[in-house]
Amino acid sequence: MYTRTWSCKETNLCIKCDDERGIDAAIETSLQARGEIERFIRLHPDFRWSLEPLKLNGSHPRVIELMLRAGELADVGPFAAVAGAISQVAAEAALKAGAENIIVENGGDIAIIGNKDFRVGVFAGDVKSSGKIGFLVRAKELPIGICTSSGTVGHSISFGDADAAAAVAREASVADAAATSIANAVKGEDVESSISLGLNRAKQIQEIFGCLIVRRNQIGTWGKLPELILPPAKSHELSAISKRYRDYGLELTPVL
Repeated sequence: MYTRTWSCKETNLCIKCDDERGIDAAIETSLQARGEIERFIRLHPDFRWSLEPLKLNGSHPRVIELMLRAGELADVGPFAAVAGAISQVAAEAALKAGAENIIVENGGDIAIIGNKDFRVGVFAGDVKSSGKIGFLVRAKELPIGICTSSGTVGHSISFGDADAAAAVAREASVADAAATSIANAVKGEDVESSISLGLNRAKQIQEIFGCLIVRRNQIGTWGKLPELILPPAKSHELSAISKRYRDYGLELTPVL
């Protein structure tokens, strides 16, 4: 697998792909998607700032349609899906360019397409379970989106107290919006009750397979998640990824 990182403004991609042409296509599509989003914001400022779903008539670029649809499903603003939507269209572009196995990770929001198994580690800031739990994603579960939101780590807007709320769906755009909605629901001094609120919120969101919530020393899960695993304790790649994202100050769900 070839690996390349690419950044443009708020977009920070780590792309792994079995064909370098696929990486080129993913980056080109990500840049195009960013341009489409920026132009759309100039025409529709609410698209950037709304905290509620928007219904906008007419035909729009695919990345815009993905964000609008995901916001409706999760009952959040369309920009809650921006990172996952960019990951998704980038992975799709790599597939069209001839790649077979692709991972596009954008600030903790991941789109995976392929025919092999992948391991994904979940980070949640400084809590004890951070980096000690992950998913084994089987080839039969692909394509898949795994996205994370946090009320304690990173720059994303969250109204909850979750250290990490990871949502899993077929589409990364939907997983991204769902993770935001779930994380928003994790509130209150009682940790166990707050996690239950998040899990209950997850049950109301269509098209997600399940979610995992980390808050302090407790973890809650709902739905049909990929197999939970313990990432290798001495994985050099795991440590490097963790440091990179702590430097960015982003919520984390790096792929190994």
